[in-house]
Amino acid sequence: MSAIAVPRPEPDDPVTLINCVYAISGTYGLLPRLLYYVTLAFAIFGRSREWLIIGALVSALTYAGGAAIHMMALVTSKSGVYDLDIAAAWAVLSTGALGYIGMIHWSSTLRNSNARVIMICWGVLVGISLIFGRAVLFDTPPSAPEPACYSSLGQLLEYPIQLASREFNCTYQCFSISKPMRHMSETIAIPEQVLENRYSGLLVALVGPIQFAAYAGLSLDGVEHSPSQLCQRAVMKHLIHPGHKEEFTKIVYKASVESWYGGYFAVLSFIRRSKWTPAKVVIVSISLPWLFIGLLIDILCIPLMLANIVINELVLQTGGWPVNESNNNAGQWLPIVNSALVLVAACVSKFLELRARSKNAKVLTAEDSKGQTTTLTAHDLELGMAEGEGQVTGVVKPELVHVPTLQDMDSLRTHKT
Repeated sequence: MSAIAVPRPEPDDPVTLINCVYAISGTYGLLPRLLYYVTLAFAIFGRSREWLIIGALVSALTYAGGAAIHMMALVTSKSGVYDLDIAAAWAVLSTGALGYIGMIHWSSTLRNSNARVIMICWGVLVGISLIFGRAVLFDTPPSAPEPACYSSLGQLLEYPIQLASREFNCTYQCFSISKPMRHMSETIAIPEQVLENRYSGLLVALVGPIQFAAYAGLSLDGVEHSPSQLCQRAVMKHLIHPGHKEEFTKIVYKASVESWYGGYFAVLSFIRRSKWTPAKVVIVSISLPWLFIGLLIDILCIPLMLANIVINELVLQTGGWPVNESNNNAGQWLPIVNSALVLVAACVSKFLELRARSKNAKVLTAEDSKGQTTTLTAHDLELGMAEGEGQVTGVVKPELVHVPTLQDMDSLRTHKT
């Protein structure tokens, strides 16, 4: 695992052994992945424009959510033909797990919005899928290598469709294997060297932080820059006096709110002041590394996410792995166009909303006969004109008050008689 991947052999270096694989699906192509990375970064680092950040978040969450379901379904592909979608889905989900930590701890806009609950649910989904993904990624062996098959003209057999030619008098056993989400015609034969060193040592080193980020998603930790809730419960249950548990919870929460990482120091303070017992030795041996790793990932989640993106892209781009669609295909660039159109529509909608709000904010005042001030909006003015209420702009004259006269008194007597 010292090298990222071995490139395809040169034409003058004939292939002797092959492995069968399924190519990376177009959904996980380069352009959709780049769009995912951009929207995820915008969701983390965006600040004042919540309506734009939520749109970017929806795009990133739906893409990674689909990849999570796919990764769990790929558990059925652990034998036979190796599915390269495993590596591509891992790149998406591992970045999403580290991005989840970044959104929870570093994006105040998302943390204080109604989308926070959706983010936590999404974090649980990604965390579960990464548990499956860890087993699928590193425990799935490639298909057994088979002797390379050449035509009478010296052409290597790589696709099942080539068997329609009479020039091939041999085939591969893996060409007859099918799986629930793949067809036999999708099988591709590649040189054995391509899959010998599938992953770099750096990618393996990142599995630990990624799995811890997956745990953070599963644990429903939603308070920024604070220790794990599960770790707090362990300390509270075994090291805190039952009568002080509520006080401990309040102190840790207050410390987390008042200052970054204050909750970590509050928990450490309670651990230090508690009496040494066999239970404390066990709890300390577990909770201290837990707190330390959690603090490091909280601080380094953004650099770890960037490193994970770079390493995964090097593995996917330089490994010589086949992809179902090239970057010129509509399936690759259409998601970017769709996202751009959604962005334009959101901007137009926001502009119309601001325009309507500005129009309604233009108020006119009118003094009634009692000297009170009446506030009229543009809607009120239009409604008044429609009902024929007369002048409503400028200085509104008060209505004349009728004063009884002698003629009115005569009319009243006549009416009574």
